[in-house]
Amino acid sequence: MAELGMPPIVTDYLLHGLDATPAVLASMLEPVAVADRRWNHRPDPERFTLREMVAHLADWEVIFRSRMVRILREDHPALEGIDEERLAIDNDYASCDPLAQLAVYVAERKASLTFLHGLSGDQWLRWGSRLPNVPRLSISDTAVLMLGHDGYHLQQCAEWLRASTER
Repeated sequence: MAELGMPPIVTDYLLHGLDATPAVLASMLEPVAVADRRWNHRPDPERFTLREMVAHLADWEVIFRSRMVRILREDHPALEGIDEERLAIDNDYASCDPLAQLAVYVAERKASLTFLHGLSGDQWLRWGSRLPNVPRLSISDTAVLMLGHDGYHLQQCAEWLRASTER
């Protein structure tokens, strides 16, 4: 996978990081029972609750993979932007079962990893275009974006759990 523009060890860590995130998130959320008030705690009114965040991760796993599949199958497809607020309303994040959504996220991440492990070096470099603020996005870029997205929400989860126990 050196064709990715990254040394093989970097690619290996990228894939290991993507593989690890669902387990880390599940471990962080394990002590939170379905009826626990922490699922709906919102320390920042501009960000998701834990309940909404898990549903968001499940949805975005499918979105990221569908973009990568389009990039693989089509020559430079025009990728559409997603209205995250609309998606949260349409999919009723606020009242979803967070443990069911976590299971969806885990299963969808496994499917994404199967897809990524099946790529040749050249395929990682294929790209799509026309996302807002991103004129060109490769499969490799998307995998890195996924890991960054994971990290952002893992940090949010840690902050929300800490804030809910400090009150």
